[in-house]
Amino acid sequence: MFDRTDIRAAVEAGAISDEGAKRFEAFLKARNDPERMLDPENLRFLSNFNDVFLTIGIVVLMVGLGFLSAISMINLMGLPGTDPESIAEAAAFAGKIKLVVLLAPIPMIVAAWLLAEYFCGKRRLLLPSMALSGFIVWAASISALGLATFFVSDEQVIAEGSRGDFNPLQVLTGMGYAGFAAAALAAGAIFWRFRLPFSLFLLAGSIAGLFYTAVVQASGIQGPTLMLGGAVTLAVGLATLASAIGFDMKDPTRSTRNSDHAFWLHMAAAPQIIFGVRALVLGSGFDEASTAFATVMLIVLVLFGLISLAINRRALIVSGLVTFTASLWVLVNNSGWSGLNSLMLTALIVGGSIVLLGGGWRTVRRTVLKVFPQEGTLGRIFPPEPA
Repeated sequence: MFDRTDIRAAVEAGAISDEGAKRFEAFLKARNDPERMLDPENLRFLSNFNDVFLTIGIVVLMVGLGFLSAISMINLMGLPGTDPESIAEAAAFAGKIKLVVLLAPIPMIVAAWLLAEYFCGKRRLLLPSMALSGFIVWAASISALGLATFFVSDEQVIAEGSRGDFNPLQVLTGMGYAGFAAAALAAGAIFWRFRLPFSLFLLAGSIAGLFYTAVVQASGIQGPTLMLGGAVTLAVGLATLASAIGFDMKDPTRSTRNSDHAFWLHMAAAPQIIFGVRALVLGSGFDEASTAFATVMLIVLVLFGLISLAINRRALIVSGLVTFTASLWVLVNNSGWSGLNSLMLTALIVGGSIVLLGGGWRTVRRTVLKVFPQEGTLGRIFPPEPA
């Protein structure tokens, strides 16, 4: 099955004229489901089942290579060895463990990158490339954690631990900065080299991790309050959403790779926005949600859904389904329904809403877009629905 991206790629490659592409697109729309043909969120993870088969092999290979590298480094360092009998011996033992953590992931990074050069750079197989990018980012963060530990005085940590006055916050936040920074650099390198859209999801998550580490460091050993954590989470989520919209504005027709870049940034932004809003509304603690809280969250999520319709991104709605369902269940339960009856009614409302919205997405969008400008900057943020 062809989609609009394939047709545009054929035009750019000179395989078909622009006029021929328009006639071909009209022909396909007449024969097939126009919702699918014009959908901006076609997920092209798979070209065939061989991608799944290959990805399974990559995962097994990388896990085996990781264990082989770790075991080899442990044996090379002579671990576990004898129990340390002094602070100096304990520090030397800790130094060997640090070397293992630093060096063991490197073979995985090298192997995964070489495989990515072929499967991502040459063959453009997306699902295997996503798996390889995940291993590269994960291994880079682990290696950076090992590197960060070398900036910690083992003798001081052991001595403070024996006295019972060791504060782990500085060590943990330092390792967090190192791990997330390395993950961000690795994800950025993957995007720079291969232009893999999924790497932007990893990059956004890594950058968010840096901000959350800063919140933990600023809040002290007790951890951040729900209000502070919610405010930062919401701010990071909105910044990520702005980046996603920036890519969408470059491609209002959702027919180039910019649309794929935006999709993964939307996937990274949406949960953070929902969790951030929830934390700000809830205020503190993990108290049972009240009717007022559930009502406010439902209003917020409905507005979020309208924005999702306007920018033509279902990913934002999907991210709020769990919170929407939980809030709706509280309202149903507090209105006199209980037990299986409340569960049944909640499921019927949520499921029916999804089916109706999914089946009539374009019709609902046309209604929502009536309140938005159809030209200029806002017209590119909220693209018009094709007839």
